[in-house]
Amino acid sequence: MSYSVTLNGPGPWGFRLQGGKDFNMPLTISRITPGSKAAQSQMNQGDLVVAIDGVNTDSMTHLEAQNKIKSASHNLSLTLQK
Repeated sequence: MSYSVTLNGPGPWGFRLQGGKDFNMPLTISRITPGSKAAQSQMNQGDLVVAIDGVNTDSMTHLEAQNKIKSASHNLSLTLQK
């Protein structure tokens, strides 16, 4: 089941990613900082990141995903899957 989260910017957003195409692993949320913007949303550790700002993450490397997140200055829109 996928769901969307929009975090209001600017960063820091308060979560860490793991995985990516270069690791042959799906991008997932590895850590959420307590009290952060991510913690105040319905994001959970272990959720799969399906899309970042509408861009599918299937072929993204870890660095590409990080850069896409860093480039979001106002709002960060994520599509996640439990």
